[in-house]
Amino acid sequence: MEWLKKLLVASAAVLAPIQMVLITVGALITIDLITGILASMKRGNPIRSAVMRRTITKMLVYQLTVISGFLLETYILGGSVPITKILGSVIGMVEFKSILENANIIADGDIIKGIISKLGSDNDIKGSRKKPNKKKR
Repeated sequence: MEWLKKLLVASAAVLAPIQMVLITVGALITIDLITGILASMKRGNPIRSAVMRRTITKMLVYQLTVISGFLLETYILGGSVPITKILGSVIGMVEFKSILENANIIADGDIIKGIISKLGSDNDIKGSRKKPNKKKR
């Protein structure tokens, strides 16, 4: 049992530099799961255990992908290519897109367009800017 403790401590030490990437990927997957459940409830679809299994599988695969990329980047490529950040970014974008899709279902509309319209001016909302009238002489 002592060897298992040593292995876990050594693994934690090796993976410490990518701790925040792993946490971020895990958080995005969790947010996607929550928004997916809410979107499913909004559509009236039943929530099945298969969805939860897919999420657990996705969590394991994504985390192992980031860890594998880190090991490749650090111990084989010598840090010359930022593979960990590239993989984390791609995974993050995929999950963020899914979260936005779920949010659009929950909100019954396009969230991004709604935010832009709230932040924009009256001219942006109307869709075009009118040219000033030229006075005739």
